[in-house]
Amino acid sequence: MLERGLAASQQREGTPGQVVRNSAQALLRLGFAAGSLAYWAQLPLAYAEPPAEASPEPLGYERYRTPLPDSGAYWHTFGSLALGKGLRFNNPYRLSTPLGKTPESVSSTATYYDLGLGAVRGAPEGLAHGAVLHLSIAAQGIPQEVLSLSYIGLLRVGKGRGMLFGRAGIPVVVQPDLGGGLEAAFGGAFMISAGIGVQSEVVGSLFYGAGTLDRSVTTIPMLCAELGLFIDYEVLP
Repeated sequence: MLERGLAASQQREGTPGQVVRNSAQALLRLGFAAGSLAYWAQLPLAYAEPPAEASPEPLGYERYRTPLPDSGAYWHTFGSLALGKGLRFNNPYRLSTPLGKTPESVSSTATYYDLGLGAVRGAPEGLAHGAVLHLSIAAQGIPQEVLSLSYIGLLRVGKGRGMLFGRAGIPVVVQPDLGGGLEAAFGGAFMISAGIGVQSEVVGSLFYGAGTLDRSVTTIPMLCAELGLFIDYEVLP
């Protein structure tokens, strides 16, 4: 009886070798299932696009200017050399350059050279205030010189590579006859290198001239455009 009971028990539980094989097969199935689960879980991450990296600025982008610390106001000096020409909206002296059919029509001014020298003070990234001196010399016709002193406001744009400026002042006619007036201008500059750029400016002026047979005092409105070089020099803090 005992031997038959042991034999029946061995048939139900299997031999020791069968138990080991069954356990190994169960472990293999479990490992395969775990590996499949991990593979399918990581598959979306493998095909996901990597986060876009911020494109670095071009090499040498900051070459045109010296990086400035976050400090207070500093001095910024500059100069300009430009060539200009304009329109005269009142022709009391009947000059020989009218653009219309009558002497009283709009006339063109002589081409002139313009030299500028100025300085402003302000924060590196804000609006700077200062003064600028301009000397305009006629390049053709009768000798003419105009000297003007103006207030100027200068603002850096485009991380400092561009500049916008506006000015207002009093021009004094030195030659041929002493006179004066009012002047306002707006322009901009684009820096090519650390100290040199190109600039353009539109200048509106109102001059008071000598009298004629018709009027005791003449007023001469003018609108001029200039194009030239901008020379930049910064006094770093």
